[in-house]
Amino acid sequence: MALTASLHYENANFLRELAESLPQVRPQGHSTQQVALLQRLADDELAQAQHDEWIRRKVAAAKAEQRPKMTTQEVRASLQTQFEKLRDVPR
Repeated sequence: MALTASLHYENANFLRELAESLPQVRPQGHSTQQVALLQRLADDELAQAQHDEWIRRKVAAAKAEQRPKMTTQEVRASLQTQFEKLRDVPR
């Protein structure tokens, strides 16, 4: 199952709440390293959510692009023409 940005945000929020409440949940059985680990995991989830949103925006922008599409063959021909022009220029 692929996680959506909203699920990453929910996970990050849950992990942060857990890290904050860990001292009350396990007064003698927790360490600062466990709290730090939960905070780091929350940061990772948040970063993943932001990355997912960035990717979705880039894909949406690419799909909405109105410029004429060029085939690979057309791109190669255009580059070849440019190369030949530059090759023939005296230096």
